[in-house]
Amino acid sequence: MKQQIAYFSQDQLPLSVLLLLDISRSLRPIIEQVGEGATNALRHLKPEDEVAVMAFADYSKVLQPFTKDRSLVAQNITEASQTSLGDGTFMNEALYNAAQEINKAGNPVNRRAIIVITDNIAPASGEYGVRRVTSDLLESGTVVYGLIVRAAIGKIFNIMSFGTIHGVNSYCEETGGEILGADRKEVDSRLGEMFMRLRTRYTIGYRPPETNEVGAFRRVKIQLTPSVLKANKNQKLIVRSRHGYYFRKKARSIPG
Repeated sequence: MKQQIAYFSQDQLPLSVLLLLDISRSLRPIIEQVGEGATNALRHLKPEDEVAVMAFADYSKVLQPFTKDRSLVAQNITEASQTSLGDGTFMNEALYNAAQEINKAGNPVNRRAIIVITDNIAPASGEYGVRRVTSDLLESGTVVYGLIVRAAIGKIFNIMSFGTIHGVNSYCEETGGEILGADRKEVDSRLGEMFMRLRTRYTIGYRPPETNEVGAFRRVKIQLTPSVLKANKNQKLIVRSRHGYYFRKKARSIPG
């Protein structure tokens, strides 16, 4: 059903970014360089932005809770390259845990994002399925970005679309994020580009019907008007947005 837009803005809100670093066996040969690039990218952030760091392989581990202290973040990114969490790539579990951790961000009105730095070779397995993880990500208002770094296997395969093994793709699609590719020397610039795109996202709001069932998932599809498409006919315009939200009503206080 077509909805009337109630507000439209491009507020440059502060960011709450969780860096989720893949330290599995397939990425291990270049993880130190990836860490250096991630550390250098911190200069693209503003003082009011906060960052957390997690690493994952067979399981995930919070290395740094949310902080605005860039030296702490850099220190713990470096620690990730020296941490062993097994050989596998259990991305579903890592993103599930990251969705819980991002709820601990200091400012609830910040733009929330999880940036997964990985080679994207993550077979579906483990305790949490894609639907459960996606639900938690949407509930927390988080957008997922994937920075796909080519490790040794990337010389043979295009790992952004390697068979059915592209673990982060569906999460980026559902939450309105993006996937960018990079070689080991481009992590700094590509992360900086992600920070910029996150900061300049638009906010669109509408008032849902009162008949909405509380707790129900409401799918959203945003389309450009023909006039916009016509005015930009020489450009390829792509709309990226989350695919929906869970309808919640604010709790009403009852006088005691």
